[in-house]
Amino acid sequence: MAKSFVIQPIMIDQNTIPMKYRLFFIQIICFLFLCSCSNNEQTDPMLILNHQTIDMSEHFIGIGGFLAFSQDNIVGIEYAPSMQPFFCLKQTESSQTLFHFGNKGRGPNEFLMPYSIQYLNNQTVGVWDMMSTTYYEFRIPNEHEGVAIDKAIKIQGRLSRIIKTSFNQYIGLSFDEGMFLLADSTGTPVNTFFEYPYQDNSERQLAIRSSAYQGTLAANPSKNKFVYSSYQGEIIHFYEIEHNNIKPIAKIENEYPSYKEVSDGGVAYNANGKRGYIATYATDNFVYAIFSGKTFLEQGITPNFEGKILRIFDWNGVLVKEYALDIPCSYLCVSDDDSTMWAIATTPDLDITLVLFELEKAVGKNQVGGTQGKQDVTGNLLNNEQWINEQLIKEQNFLKSFPDDVDVQRGDDGNLQFNYDTTKYTMKVVTADTVIDGRKLSKHRVVFEEIK
Repeated sequence: MAKSFVIQPIMIDQNTIPMKYRLFFIQIICFLFLCSCSNNEQTDPMLILNHQTIDMSEHFIGIGGFLAFSQDNIVGIEYAPSMQPFFCLKQTESSQTLFHFGNKGRGPNEFLMPYSIQYLNNQTVGVWDMMSTTYYEFRIPNEHEGVAIDKAIKIQGRLSRIIKTSFNQYIGLSFDEGMFLLADSTGTPVNTFFEYPYQDNSERQLAIRSSAYQGTLAANPSKNKFVYSSYQGEIIHFYEIEHNNIKPIAKIENEYPSYKEVSDGGVAYNANGKRGYIATYATDNFVYAIFSGKTFLEQGITPNFEGKILRIFDWNGVLVKEYALDIPCSYLCVSDDDSTMWAIATTPDLDITLVLFELEKAVGKNQVGGTQGKQDVTGNLLNNEQWINEQLIKEQNFLKSFPDDVDVQRGDDGNLQFNYDTTKYTMKVVTADTVIDGRKLSKHRVVFEEIK
């Protein structure tokens, strides 16, 4: 299991630090901590990813929703009440055609409220209908054809999202105490897993936490991994799927939602709270996430919640690349070879449209094949010597800002050493995993030892 980035508190034994230099040592500790997280921090200006428009001729998208990629076809959910519930962009080498399909209702081959969509195989997609609490499977039709539902599985529970797994089971994002519900092939619950994130024990007691941390689920095409992200704050988790089991791979929780319970039992978010991950999509190689980072006040009123930051993670939770999108986007899908991304975007005139982004194919090639090495924020692979040299340069520039009477050097063992008066000390960062209040944490303890 990969290292979890949930919380990494630094515990400092202040009694071993001379009073005069406590602030100085805290600066060094913060620097070391930032260096240890440098693969997940964006310090340089982001690359700009420019979109290409898609000619939709006389067709248009009303309120575009979740997207899925299936053999060069882009399938999406249409949330506009007066329009058919799905749209499809059929693509060939010489042409592309956009059309809507499907019907709303309670009759055969009809849908009440399709909410999310998942690629399954070939020309087949799975759709979670939140109102009928049913997961439907059907083949993507051609233009002017109707939908013929191949399978309908009613799943018990209060669920906002459903994904199908490679084990012919279903995982749902729950509104109840358990974060994930696992159901068998008939839709019968098998077990629940984990609990929603929380900042402290007082938040842990809130019954509305399951509503406050709602977000997205996205499974890879092989359906053996999935990602969860929260709409509020800055939280994203990576999981591996087994038969009757879910295993965490990595968790990144940089900021938690700011909210309170209102009189009707609902959730009211702080207007200055940060909007988080708007949408996610997964391939077998990477996880793609549109991030907002804006507050509700900064976001303003738009047809869709949207973001202009695209983050690309590997399945160990490492941030491989980060782009600044040239147009705000709300939903996305990516080709199986990680070369092209399609997204629902909002134009300056507040029109909803479908756009295309050409991703660098080198992103996928860098990861597939097991090449080892650190990565910079642009996704370029660095060999170990390059990465170490970069860190040393950063460290040397950082240490220049400290008082002249403090001589800080790196010892042969790799730890920082410094002289205080006539005594020489070494500073070590000792890491150990522990469990506090049921949460597994990676704790960093800073130890100062006198060098004899």
